[in-house]
Amino acid sequence: MCRLFAWHSDHPVTVNDALGVDAGELRTLSQTHKDGWGMAFVAGDEGFELIRDVSAAHASDVYHEATSSMATTDAIVHLRWATEELEVCLPNTHPFIKEGIAFCHNGGLPRGEKLDSLMAPDLKDSLEGTTDSEQYFAALITSIRQHDGDFVAGYRALLSELEELRYTSLNTLILTDDYLYITCCHKPENLMSHVNADYYDLTWATRDGVTSAWSTYVRPSVTDGNDLPNGMLLAIDRKTGQTSQHRVRG
Repeated sequence: MCRLFAWHSDHPVTVNDALGVDAGELRTLSQTHKDGWGMAFVAGDEGFELIRDVSAAHASDVYHEATSSMATTDAIVHLRWATEELEVCLPNTHPFIKEGIAFCHNGGLPRGEKLDSLMAPDLKDSLEGTTDSEQYFAALITSIRQHDGDFVAGYRALLSELEELRYTSLNTLILTDDYLYITCCHKPENLMSHVNADYYDLTWATRDGVTSAWSTYVRPSVTDGNDLPNGMLLAIDRKTGQTSQHRVRG
């Protein structure tokens, strides 16, 4: 269970710039979502750079430095709230990067035979940690391979395979060379009793050349954002800034 924030901008901005007056909200949320944090971002022509820390963001000097001084056009940010008593350690800390794709997840899905069967052997062997999130990521890359690199078709096929599982949420932020993807996919009937009904809702908006997307409570000042419907994927073209939505779950 986590909080998510991502943006694409036509000019480099920091996390705090992208959040604006809500910059302090993410730090406050880390008092509950306290099991580490991370961000993946575009670093010039060098691909993606990854910063991760097992400390809570509000207690992390690294977080303060990264969010106030690291300017980039595209980034995904994750605050972790560990579930299933999974270890708080760097290999279990989002985002993950595989095959030039950066990925983070909010929610939980059962690990086991079904999820295991959806991962290509080489990706299974490359797992860093023990989270369902990293396994979900490996299964997604496997499905994209099977669909000749078609990201939306691969995602749609994977979610169909996972439908039989009793998951809470498969919400994701994904950064590729060409797109920033935000996926809203959750099962309200499996929501944990200690969180509000809107916990897995996602919202997005474009303002002043910055298109951002976020989990509930991350940007309370934005009251006119666009809800991303459950079962939909938002694609942001990193070259043009244009957005499109695709249904990936029925």
